[in-house]
Amino acid sequence: MLLKSISSSSKGNIHILENEDTSLLLDCGIPFERIKNILNKQRIDAVLITHEHGDHINGCESLAQNKNICFYSTRKTLEKVNIPNFMKKAIEPFKTHLIGSFKIVPFEVKHDAVHPINYLIKDNFSGTQLLYITDTGYIDNLIFKDIDYFLIECNFDEEWYKKDDLTDSERFKARRLLSWNGHLSIQKTIRVLEKTVNINTKKIILCHISSGFKNYLEFQEKIQQKFPSQKVVALKQGIFEDRKIELLDKKEVLDFE
Repeated sequence: MLLKSISSSSKGNIHILENEDTSLLLDCGIPFERIKNILNKQRIDAVLITHEHGDHINGCESLAQNKNICFYSTRKTLEKVNIPNFMKKAIEPFKTHLIGSFKIVPFEVKHDAVHPINYLIKDNFSGTQLLYITDTGYIDNLIFKDIDYFLIECNFDEEWYKKDDLTDSERFKARRLLSWNGHLSIQKTIRVLEKTVNINTKKIILCHISSGFKNYLEFQEKIQQKFPSQKVVALKQGIFEDRKIELLDKKEVLDFE
């Protein structure tokens, strides 16, 4: 498998996950015109949408005007996406869905959206599993096993909001971010990883790092120290035409359900 991360930040999120015969877009938060040079060269079989916030769907309408593909998410989320109805494919959380040679299990998360979901994705060729976690303030109620690769949010540091001199707008932002309906801080990300990472885990890819935090490698270094046996990669904010992360380790195919 190969992960191509075009953009990852609060200004827009869009990733491509592909194997030998299927290519999935994970969210589509950048307008087609801004990245058409990338997408016009790229096969896309389907789009998986996590929720309806602009940094995850701003490119859906223009993509639908240029490519004949299907968009998958919950029914309530798809109602918020301005694309033709025949392109919308509603999926149910916690059920297995087959898209090409990928098995997809969407699962519900907490966020300030109508019906947000994240995704567990399995490559049928190798049995390799990727867990995509983003835009949630709470995920401790779920348990995942045998995860080879994490594409996981690491949005902010809770220490930023423990100052006594926060402005009113900063206090408002802190209340949202720190709530169950907010985002994963580095502290929460570490907590998720501590109960999920095992000997099968090869790489931890940190996504959706706040656009206001320029020293993104600080998060990478802190989590690498916590998990020295895994390769940790933090995704720099911005748009990248050729940012590729190889997910090539194979293992024996296991029963997914």
